[in-house]
Amino acid sequence: MFDRYGRVTAPDYKYTGEEPKWTGAESWTAEKFMRERARMFNFYNYYCSSKDLFDDLLLWMKNNTYTKDQIKQVKAEGERCVGFAYLKIARSLNNGMPATHEGAMEYNESKPGISVAEAHDDYQYLKTAVDSLLTRTAVKIAAEAKAKEEEGDDVKTLSPLERLSNKINATVITELEIMIDENGWTESQTKVDPINLIGILKANSIPAKGLKEVYDWLKRYEDSLQAALDKDNEFDIEGWAFTSKPGIKNRLKAIKDMTSQLDRFSASNKKVRAPRKKKVKAASAQVAKLQFKQSDDDYGVQSVSPLNVPGANRVIVFNTKYRKLGVYFADSPIEVKGTALKNWDEEKSFSMTLRKPEEILPLLVDKTEKQIMKVIDALTTKRGKVNGRMNKDTILLRTL
Repeated sequence: MFDRYGRVTAPDYKYTGEEPKWTGAESWTAEKFMRERARMFNFYNYYCSSKDLFDDLLLWMKNNTYTKDQIKQVKAEGERCVGFAYLKIARSLNNGMPATHEGAMEYNESKPGISVAEAHDDYQYLKTAVDSLLTRTAVKIAAEAKAKEEEGDDVKTLSPLERLSNKINATVITELEIMIDENGWTESQTKVDPINLIGILKANSIPAKGLKEVYDWLKRYEDSLQAALDKDNEFDIEGWAFTSKPGIKNRLKAIKDMTSQLDRFSASNKKVRAPRKKKVKAASAQVAKLQFKQSDDDYGVQSVSPLNVPGANRVIVFNTKYRKLGVYFADSPIEVKGTALKNWDEEKSFSMTLRKPEEILPLLVDKTEKQIMKVIDALTTKRGKVNGRMNKDTILLRTL
C-alpha cells in the first residue's frame, strides 16, 4: 500500500492517477484546486482504508499544537473514531494541501446543486471533528474513573517483571527449596545431587532475563557453604555442622553444577539482535526544507514535484542563474536532507554549462531516459563536479 518513503503506491495509476501532490497549489486556479481535491477523495477511497490513514490524523495533531495526552486519547479510540473523509483530509494537509482556496466559494456556487453558506476550510473542518472527539472521550474517561472509584476497585495491576518474578518463585525456586528439604541436603550423608535446572526452566518457559533470582538463590548457598568450609563465619559453620567437610565440598560442587546449567541456558537463549534497519523518512518529511525554484518564465520550464526526488535513481536539475545543468546518478535511491541531495554517485554525477538552454531544456523535459542521455552525451561542454546542494535558483527538471 505504501512505498518505503510513505507514499501510496498506485498500481492502477493509468486510471486513478498518482497520489495527489500539492506543490504550488497556492497558485492554482480554483477549478484546478477543487478538481484535484475531489480526485484526492476518490484516490484514497480506492487504495486505502481507515486503518491505513489513521497515523496521518495523529501526525496532523502533532503538527497542530495538540498535546501528547490528547494524541494518546485519540489513538486509544482507534481508526474508526472519526469518519474516513477526515483521515483523507488529514493526510492531504500533511502533504501540503492548502486548507482552502480563495475562489472555492465562487466555484461551488457556479455548480448546479451545490450550495454553500461560506468558503470551506478543511483545517477548521478537521479541527472541529477532533475537538468534538476529545470532548466525548474526556467525558467517557471521567465516567469510567468515577465508576471504578465507586466500585472500590483497588486491585493492583502487576507489571510484566512482577508476573515473571512470581512465576519463577512458584516454579524454579520452589523446586530448589524441595531439593534442600527432601533430597538429603539436610542429612549428614556426603553424596548429594544437583537437580536438572535446564529441564525445569524449559518446562516452565522461563526466559533468560528471569534467571537473576535463581542465580541469587544459588549464590547465597554457595557463599554460606564456602564460609563454612573456610571457617570464616560462625553462623555458617554451625548451620552446616551436621555434615562433614567432604559433605560441604560435595554440596558446593552441586551448587556450581547448577550455576553452570544457568550459564548454558542463558547462552543458548539469548536473542541475537539483528542489525537495526535504517528507517527511511517519508518523502514529505525529507523535502520539507528543500529549496528549489517552482518555475522560470525566461526558459519556460517548471519543477516536478519534490516528492518525486526521494527514491529516484536519476535526478536532473538546472540552475537558472548560472545556466548549470546538474545530472545525478545513484545505484541506490537518492535521499534528501535539508536542502541537499544525498546518496548519489560522485564518480558518475556531473554538471555542465548549457550554451543554448532554451533549445536543450525542452528536450530534457519531454524525452525518455534513453533519449535524454543521448541529448546530454551529444553536448560538448566540459563536465564538472556537482555538490548536491539545491537553492532558490534550481529547477527540478526530471526524476527517473
